[in-house]
Amino acid sequence: MWSSTTSSHQNQQKIHEKVYKNEHQVCLPPCELKREEYEPKKSFYEMHQQTKRWTNWESQRIVTAPGHCATVDSVLLFEKNDNKFCLSESRDRVIRFWDVDNVERGVDSVANPWTVAQDDMAQLEWSWNMARDSNTDRFYSTSWDSTVKSWAITDNGAIQNLNTVNVGSAVQAVSCSGNENEIVCTTFAKRTAVIDSRTFGIVAEHSLHKRAVIGLAVKENKIFTCGEDRLMMMVDRRNMSRPVLFEYCQDAYKSSLSLQRNQLLTSTSDGKVKLYDATNFHDFQTYSVGAFTRQSLLQHGAHFVMARCKRGYYKFLMNSPGIRSPKRCSSHQLTAKPAKFDYSSEMKTLTIGNSMDRSERRSMIVKK
Repeated sequence: MWSSTTSSHQNQQKIHEKVYKNEHQVCLPPCELKREEYEPKKSFYEMHQQTKRWTNWESQRIVTAPGHCATVDSVLLFEKNDNKFCLSESRDRVIRFWDVDNVERGVDSVANPWTVAQDDMAQLEWSWNMARDSNTDRFYSTSWDSTVKSWAITDNGAIQNLNTVNVGSAVQAVSCSGNENEIVCTTFAKRTAVIDSRTFGIVAEHSLHKRAVIGLAVKENKIFTCGEDRLMMMVDRRNMSRPVLFEYCQDAYKSSLSLQRNQLLTSTSDGKVKLYDATNFHDFQTYSVGAFTRQSLLQHGAHFVMARCKRGYYKFLMNSPGIRSPKRCSSHQLTAKPAKFDYSSEMKTLTIGNSMDRSERRSMIVKK
């Protein structure tokens, strides 16, 4: 009975893998196929849904949400109590809390406010990045003022600052997807620090990079970072004195990291996207998207990329997942220089923070 079930499962997996290749021309990497949690049906469904949704850019509903008066460097989508929200953080030092459902309903008004709450002096200097802990509903922000701050959204919709820690230099990336009660951040002064979310003190750190650490991805005890020194490394939280894995690239530095299902998707300063096996840094594929890659995001059914083309303008791209990633969808030329973006497949929403010369800075929300 066991042998029969195993054989049936193997045959089913081969059938689904063949469907992947025939319909989407996708070949998933071995590190995903070997995962115990790997489900062919789920992978196919996610891939099919993303391909269906991003058939073309013109079919998307685009809403421009004015609000900030400086570059919007960080946006964060999330759901709470079946409601859809977005947090945005800007160089104007303001954090805004947007109601995406109200944005969907129509014009911003007293009866239909897009902004639920805001903190006009959230940071003393430029704000850079945010991360949210779905277990506690708290979110964390980083800033040029050398601080990491923890925040809560109260029952009446206000933004409340809970704790602040100064890490000694301008803070870049932040993540709370590692060990429970721990936040990881990186700084422009070559430092990667672990903060206890209960005491809000630094409990571990390393300075293995030689320049600013700009990319971060965390999974349990594994802390992945990349910096302007062109190094990418993985350090074990239990021994941060030396890297477990590292790679040096002579040609360019990596501008962002995205980790999912044992895969590490990276964007590079010379306009490329690279996919790695996160367990050994084996390079599965490299493909070019322009002159500079601002950010890449790995999702179950797609690669999402923000890149500057060789002609100087920016585009948002959706590529197939796996070790061969043909382009499936491309935006029109973006009129403003984008900063960071976030995408939620559950919300079917893409949000892009950007900047505009001599006019109001905005968050652009794209919906199906």
